[in-house]
This record gives sequence, C-alpha cells and structure tokens, in this order.
Amino acid sequence: MLFNSLRFVVFLIVVLAAVRLGGLRRRNWLLLIASFTFYGLGSWFYHPATVTSIHEFDWGRLKGALGFLALLCFNCGVAYTCGLRIADSQEAAHRQRWCTVGVCTSVAILCFFKYWGFFLNNLYAALHAVGLGGAHPLVTIILPIGISFYTFQAIAYMIDVYRGTTPVCRSLRDFLLFKGFFPQLVAGPIERANHLLPQIQNPRPIQNADILEGLYLVLWGFVKKCVIADNLALKIGRIYTQDAFTSGDVLLAALGFTFQAYADFSGYTDIARGVARWFGVHLMQNFNHPYYATSPQDFWRRWHISLGTWLREYLYIPLGGNRKGAFRTWLNLVITMLVGGLWHGPSWNYVIWGAYQGLILSLHRAYVAWRGERRHTHLSRTFAIAGNFLLTMYGMLIFWLIPHEDASSWQRISAATSAIFSFDAGPEFLARFVRMLPYIGLILLMETPVFLTKNQWFFVHRRPVVLAAVYLFLFYCLLVLGVTGGDQFIYFAF
Repeated sequence: MLFNSLRFVVFLIVVLAAVRLGGLRRRNWLLLIASFTFYGLGSWFYHPATVTSIHEFDWGRLKGALGFLALLCFNCGVAYTCGLRIADSQEAAHRQRWCTVGVCTSVAILCFFKYWGFFLNNLYAALHAVGLGGAHPLVTIILPIGISFYTFQAIAYMIDVYRGTTPVCRSLRDFLLFKGFFPQLVAGPIERANHLLPQIQNPRPIQNADILEGLYLVLWGFVKKCVIADNLALKIGRIYTQDAFTSGDVLLAALGFTFQAYADFSGYTDIARGVARWFGVHLMQNFNHPYYATSPQDFWRRWHISLGTWLREYLYIPLGGNRKGAFRTWLNLVITMLVGGLWHGPSWNYVIWGAYQGLILSLHRAYVAWRGERRHTHLSRTFAIAGNFLLTMYGMLIFWLIPHEDASSWQRISAATSAIFSFDAGPEFLARFVRMLPYIGLILLMETPVFLTKNQWFFVHRRPVVLAAVYLFLFYCLLVLGVTGGDQFIYFAF
C-alpha cells in the first residue's frame, strides 16, 4: 500500500481513530492488527493481476498476499524462536548454533526470493555464450515487498541477543509488532531492537509535540515525494530510455536522479517517522544532510544511516574492519559495499555501484593514511563538499542506469561515462536544466543546515505563527505542484 495513495490515507485515519478510542492498554494489539493488515493489503495491490474481468475474484492476488504474509510470519517466527533459544541456552556452543541457524535461515530465504532468478538467468546466459545448450527460459520470482528490510532487522535482533547487547523479547505480540510496525515495515528505517522494542514494550501517552512534529514530517515527506521526486522523475524520464547520451544528458540525468533519489527515499522516511510519532513511537533519523558530506566516509554516516550502520556492525567489523592492516581494510570495505549494492537488488548495475562505493571509500582511507586527518577551513570544506557531491552524482548515475534488453549494465554505464567527455550539451540542455532548478532549490532551501539545527523544532514550537506558515507553505506546494498518480517509492522495490 503506497503512502502516496488515497487507500493509505483512509487506512491511516481508521487506525488513528481506533488507537485513540482504544486507549493505551490496547494500543499494541490494535497496531499489530493494523500492521499485518497493512502488509496484507500492500501485498494484494502489489501482486500482479491475473484476471481481466472485474466480476471475477482475483485469486492470484489473494494467494500472493497470503503467501507474502505467511513468509513475514515465518521470518518473525524464526527470529523469535531463535532469540529465545539463544537467551535460554547456557552453553556458548548452543547459543552460537541457534544464532547461526536463525541468521542462515533468514539469509537463505532472502537469497531465494531476491537472487535465485538473477543467478539462474546469468548462469543460463553464460552457458549459452559458450555454446552449451540453446535458449533458456527467463526465471522470474516475485519479490515480497519489504523482505530486504525486515530480514536485516531480524538478523540484527538475533545477533544482538547473541552478543548480549539486547535483552530477548519474550512477548510474541510485542515482537511481532517490532518486526511488523507498519510505518517502517516496507522500506525502513532498519530499526535496532534496543531502540524500537522498549518503545513498544512501554508505550507512552501521545503528546501534543508528537502530533505537531509528526504533521510537519508527514507534510514535508509528501512534498519531497510528490512535488520534488516525482517532478524530477518526469524531467529525466526521457533520458532514461535513451541508448546514446550527450554530456548534457548525463549531467541532467545524474543531477536530477541525485536529488530525486534523496527526495524519494528521505520523503518516505519522513512520512514513516511522522506517522510513527502519531502513535508515540520515535523512529531513528535515516538521513542527515548527506549532500553536505565532505568525504565518502562522511557520506555514509549521513545517507541511509540505518543500512550503513547495519553493514558496519554486522559485516565490516566482523570481517576484521580496519584491525588487520591496510590491504584487509580496503578489501573489507569493497566486500561490505558489494553486499550493500546487492542488497538493493539483483542487477549488475547495483553490483557495479557497490564496487564503486567500496573503491572510493578505500581510496579515501588510503589518502587519509597518507596525508593524515586535517581540519577543514571554510574554503577547503566547500571544495570537499563539491568534490564529494560530484563523486555521489556519478555513483547515482551508475545506480540509475538500469540496462535495456539489448544492452548490459556495463555497456550503459560505459556509454554514459564516455559521453561525459564529449562536451556536447545538446540544444535543449539549458531549458531542461532551468525547469529542474525550482525543485532542487526547494529541497536545498528547506534542508540547508544553516537554517536547521539538530533540533529544528526549537524555533518552531515557540512561534505558532511560524509553525502555521510552514504548514500552509508545504500544503500549498503539495496542492499546486504535486504530481498525482506518481510512481511508487523507489525503495519499495528493494
């Protein structure tokens, strides 16, 4: 169920009313029912239609929705059971065994649904290339929505219980709500148990500040998605379908998608955080002005913070981190980012994007080891931000260039990279660039750190007139500039 849909608005109003009337004691039960209903309905509308007549019941959608729900419940059951076994085992070997069983089961399910078809299709293509057999059928496996997010959340929970950093959850109701809490179920943030579970186990009354801050986050999230991201998608959509590029095409595509991706994903996160606030839950901040980063390492501390934290704590550090010499550090960075790239989807452009991220992180670490850490002056910080933004733009270009049927990921990326140095802007470059500027300018205006402290509500709460003006401005932008019937959120596909 898309956040930017009338169905979700109606669903949310019903749930808010039920929770309000149900009181504090029934809140978790009502949210649990609402969360699994949300996932079931989302799976129903996500599943491809199998019938054409509106008078015939769509059994395909029903089976798909029930199957996705059953998979989510199974994933929850594995994590819950293994967590209990880990906590109750007295011997270290038994604890390790149950943790391994839980993690391997979760990874196996994710790999089957997300990567098995990708593996088989590439295997068939390789066999065909060397003359072993004729044409092979294309293998397609429907990807359950949100599986990457709730699987990583389950893995983190089991490992944290094993490490002793998170108490085991013995209430099945609370655990199911932790795993299935609907604002963050489909596209994160990937919440840690020691942050979200205590809020579920000890619900607090909803304060006026929760309602006001939640309203701002929801409105700003919808503006990011429906006004900025969807309009930028329309501006660069034609470039996406091209096989040949000019340097102007590449610049517009990279710049447009860089801001589209941020507005789309951070917009979803803002809506999720805002809705959660209306239920008295504080979800973690997932973005912290990533385009003001001064280095690749700084970027990953600011972009998709929940995924970056997960990769660091559950992959990079267990691989050895930076404790085993420079070469192993670089290798660990590349492996970690390759996994991060593959996490986004079964496509070679995501693998290449992950390798690119690992490479620039390794090069930056080597540079720091050579020159040492230095404090930035205002001028050097400006140049560092600009340079890192260019690196980010090129990474977004790799991420965005999904191959066509007649071209591989590498061919598309090579064509776009070559076009950068053709210095051919094209006749429409300036006009298309000017049409994109208002949407880029809007997000820069609203999220410039100069105007926003870490607690941006410090100046808003004390000035009701300013608060009302911000709400009206966002609502006006949404009403006048918003795209109706826009695409789903980009990260719903992951």
